[in-house]
Amino acid sequence: MKGVWLLTLVLFAAGCAPVDYRPIVDSGVSRGSYEADLADCQQLAERRPAAAKAAGAATAGAAIGALLALAVGLRGHDVAHVAAWGATSYGIEGGIEGSEEQRAIVSRCLAGRGYNVIAD
Repeated sequence: MKGVWLLTLVLFAAGCAPVDYRPIVDSGVSRGSYEADLADCQQLAERRPAAAKAAGAATAGAAIGALLALAVGLRGHDVAHVAAWGATSYGIEGGIEGSEEQRAIVSRCLAGRGYNVIAD
């Protein structure tokens, strides 16, 4: 049961977290309004929600966990516990990957607008 609550918390946090990533850019480059460009790039990154990646990974993790538990001969609640563990661990990893994708989108977007992105 703890795994389900942890997974719910992770998915909620990943889905509700705004894309507020601000990469380090060379201050000598000025090709427009940085704040407006950054806001546009952040909105673009929001189109690829981290929560969707986390949910998909959690579903896969639950299935893999259940199949693994059944393969080693577990039954009943033990299968459910391993499936919950798989869902939680894969869901967390998927959320992290989704957040990293959003950060990369913001960096590439700013670079495409002429900013010299120093560090992601």
